[in-house]
This record gives sequence, C-alpha cells and structure tokens, in this order.
Amino acid sequence: MKDLKIYIKEAEESNADEQAKLNRRGNIKFTIWEEPDKKVKWLKSNDKYQKIEYKHEDKTKKMFIDFLLGFDKEHNTWKLWVGKIGGVTYDDDPLCDLKTDDFAKAIVSALDEVEKYIDKVEQDPSDWIQYYKDI
Repeated sequence: MKDLKIYIKEAEESNADEQAKLNRRGNIKFTIWEEPDKKVKWLKSNDKYQKIEYKHEDKTKKMFIDFLLGFDKEHNTWKLWVGKIGGVTYDDDPLCDLKTDDFAKAIVSALDEVEKYIDKVEQDPSDWIQYYKDI
C-alpha cells in the first residue's frame, strides 16, 4: 500500500504536466505575414497572405521546429507543413491536410497538430535529431 505522501507527490507531478501542456498551447502563436514587412492579426480571405508561420524554439531542450500553415487553392483546404527553421517551404510535402476551408477552424486544427508533433519529437529525440541543435 502506498504512503499518502506518494499519492500527493504523484498528483502534484500530474498537475504540473497538465499545466505545462496548457502553457505550451497558449504559447503557440502563428505569425501572419500579409507582405514581407507587414504582419496582421487575422486573415480576411484565404489567399491574402505571404506566409503563416509558427517557430517552436525551446532553448532549454535545444529543440527548434518551423510550422507553416497554408491554403491549397487547388483542393480548397488548409494544410500544415513542418521542417527545420528556415528550411521548410510551401513547395514541400505537407505534414497534413486540415480538411477545412475555414481559417478559424484551420488555426484550431493546426494547434492540435503542432502539439502532437512537438510531443512526438520530445518523446524520441534520437529519431528527430534534425530539430535539435547546440546553442
């Protein structure tokens, strides 16, 4: 039988893990570039942007990942791309199709996909060495 102190410690660790996940999601913010020197907070149409990007930079873990969100006009859907910072483009194969033509829904789906991807990279750094570097 476990001691009460062990149960309390496990509960505190679980709460800390949950809080860390909530904090991470809150820190995922896509930057929308309408023009090279012009950032905007929201899109008015699905094709009036130059780049929509989130750079995940975790200096503590030395992990750096670039995510691009883009609209595929041919298939009328938003997609998400992933790669090394500065090394991913809309010409690459996308990570996933977000299966929506609505920008608001695409952002929410992209947040989910970004979280899943970061978790996967953190769980097995040796498989994702391209995202880790010494500072």
